[in-house]
Formats: sequence, structure tokens, C-alpha cells
Amino acid sequence: MVPFLDIIQSIDTGVIFQIYQWSGNSIFDFIAILFSYIGTFRLAAILLGLFFWMKKETRQITFVLFVSLIVGGLFVGIIKDMMERPRPYIMLGLTAADMLIHTNPYASFPSGHTASAFITAATVGYYFRKWLIPAFLTACTAGLSRIYLLVHYPSDVIAGAVFGVFVFLVILFIFKGLYRLGTGNTGKNGSQPILKTN
Repeated sequence: MVPFLDIIQSIDTGVIFQIYQWSGNSIFDFIAILFSYIGTFRLAAILLGLFFWMKKETRQITFVLFVSLIVGGLFVGIIKDMMERPRPYIMLGLTAADMLIHTNPYASFPSGHTASAFITAATVGYYFRKWLIPAFLTACTAGLSRIYLLVHYPSDVIAGAVFGVFVFLVILFIFKGLYRLGTGNTGKNGSQPILKTN
């Protein structure tokens, strides 16, 4: 296991050094900051959830989205506190004051922004299949922006993405179970399908 972790750390470090060498472009900086804030998906998710809540037939989307974000955020915070992985800029000898965005210096793993972005993307993609690719492309860009800004290693972003999708699937599974129990249809053939649109 240790050699495997060493390989990951070596790849992470190599990528960060390459990015650091050609970073500093004002246009790229602006784009990265923009997508980094989009990556929080907190405001976007709240507005999206409120929009879905306006219609009775789409309120379950709000429930799944909000619960997934809350659960995901709680577990990401716990993991961050346990791991206390220094952010890439610390390795480069920089401080939080040198960064374009302010972050906790020792909360690199996993990426909470990426987890939130992928939770939102998974929710949108599941319920609205035609938006699946744009949603995940946006989430991926948000994750990449965190690497560019030197606040996350590639492995932090990958872990955040996988964790975000996993949390969504777990919450969706639980919601389906509760829905079937609530309607009295516990069998696969007799249960009502969860709302999905094309």
C-alpha cells in the first residue's frame, strides 16, 4: 500500500510542479476562479433546488440534491480533519496569502468543491439525461480549476468526484426505498418509478 501511495504522491507532485511553472496567466486565472466558485455549487444548487421545489412533481429532486449535498459536505469535512493533507501551495513554499483564493492550508483531501460539483452534476444528469454531459463537463472543469489554483492535488479532485457520485447514488437508493415503503409498494414490479425526465 505504501509504494502505491508513493506513486500517487509522485504523480500529484509532478503535475503540480508543471502547473506552477506555467501558471500566472491573468485570463486563465480568471477562468479558474470563476469555475472554482461555480464548483462550490452551493448557490447554484440552492437556486436549482428552489426551482425544482416550485413544482410538486419535481420536489423529490430538491430533496435528493439537498440531502446529498449536506451528507457529502459533512463526510468531506470529517475526512479532511482526519487526513489534514497540506495543500499543494504549501509544498511549493507558498502561503494562503499568496493564493488567488483563501483556503484552509491543511484541508486538501478530498476536494469538497469537486464533491459538491459532482453531486449536483449526478443529480441533474440522472433526472435530466440530455443535460448529463454538460453537467459533468462543468463539474470536471470545476475540479480542474482547483488543481490550477494550487489548492488541490489531482488525487484530491479524483477522490472528491468519486465520493460525490457515490453519495448521490447512496441517497438516491435510500430515497427509492423510503418512497416504496411510503407507497406500500416494496416489490420491484409493483413499485412506482422514481421521477425521471428525458
